[in-house]
Amino acid sequence: MVFILAIAVPVAHRKRASTQQTNTFAIFGDTTPLDDGPAVSPANISVPVASPGVASVPSSQKPSVVPTASVSEGETNTPATYVPGHLTRSENGLLLSEGLKSRILAQSGQRVPYGTGGQSSINFHGLPDFGAIYKDERPGNEGGWIYVSNSEVRLIKNKGGVGALTFDKHGNVMDYKMVLEGTTANCAGGKTPWNAWVSCEEHPSGLNWQVDPTGVREARPITLGMDGGLFETFAYDVRDRNEPHFFVTEDHFEGALRRFTPDSANWSDPWNILYGPGETEFLTLTPDSSGTAGQYGWTKNHETGKANAALHFQNAEGMDVYENELYFISKRFKSLFMLDLDTGTYTNQTTRHGLFDGGPDQLQRIVGDENELLYFTEDGGRDAGIHARNVKGQYFTILESPVYIDETSGLDFSPDATRMYVAYQKSGLLFEIRREDGLPFHGKTLNVKYHATSN
Repeated sequence: MVFILAIAVPVAHRKRASTQQTNTFAIFGDTTPLDDGPAVSPANISVPVASPGVASVPSSQKPSVVPTASVSEGETNTPATYVPGHLTRSENGLLLSEGLKSRILAQSGQRVPYGTGGQSSINFHGLPDFGAIYKDERPGNEGGWIYVSNSEVRLIKNKGGVGALTFDKHGNVMDYKMVLEGTTANCAGGKTPWNAWVSCEEHPSGLNWQVDPTGVREARPITLGMDGGLFETFAYDVRDRNEPHFFVTEDHFEGALRRFTPDSANWSDPWNILYGPGETEFLTLTPDSSGTAGQYGWTKNHETGKANAALHFQNAEGMDVYENELYFISKRFKSLFMLDLDTGTYTNQTTRHGLFDGGPDQLQRIVGDENELLYFTEDGGRDAGIHARNVKGQYFTILESPVYIDETSGLDFSPDATRMYVAYQKSGLLFEIRREDGLPFHGKTLNVKYHATSN
């Protein structure tokens, strides 16, 4: 099961603990929509290296951005050297935990260099947002993978879409192309069980587009959300293949959380499941006297769903299903809701001090082992980067940047978990992060991202 979750991390919680990382669990995503300004044109800089356990304060200038075409193979059969939270390395405008290294894969407005020489025929898209990794099953690229990335360009209509980078088994970029064009403000989305990508448009008449990461099948809007909306995240519950459910959130104060149940599900041709007729319902919550738990149901009345959202979960954003629970965030009310899909009950907790802060029970259900980490990206602001919590709630800064003052998004891992991908959205930069010891991150993803608000 794959998940993705981005959270806002208050500055007060930035404790840089040191621990040896073993198996990891990752939660990532992106943050507040920004304007469609020009890509960063950085100046040269030398960023000093921090002393052990303390991150130094680099210059405010930006380093030269030169995407690296090919990758050097990492070390193997060596002792683990990755120390999460121990920021000792500066590289490409980033401060990295000990044992990590980085390279820039692409920058908005520039051609993407290929690992075997040459470059893409088009420029890398603007405002790279939510993204995901897929194994490349096509003949001739055995062991390779594809990274899809939304483009959240919104100020110029129909200039968003989805870009796709193809990698070989060594992590070299082989191809870059757009697999969805002519859309606007492609914010987040989610995977389908059959490894398609659903890209959600976040504007008043937005649609949800099913996209083939290879670009072979034509991208089309799905039935769910055909009425239009400021859509954010897509998720599914297909434990009962005879009655699968698909969900989408809407980032609006009356943004009803929708559930779509197709009239029929032909699993021999799953691509068409989301295009056919079916029933769309809307979430309603009935809290108990505590305000932190209650019961929920589904209504066919959209107006009822909108009114309930305005009362209980305005501006729903990140969402995912893990086993029998559906998680989603209310940005406005700073709450994480957890719906038990089997019992019709739910609980909720505040996100004012960061996701799962003070919630060890929830972390235990997801993370499990006390040595595992839950990775996530940070909302826009000073030193945006990648962070993590362990099952005890301890907080780690994996990497951050004093240079790129905008949000990180699109966090995911290669299929072998040896490469971490993340974008700095407004700067238009896509990074690859690796461990110097060549060992995997063992990352998973939980798609419960949200945008921070100022109050």
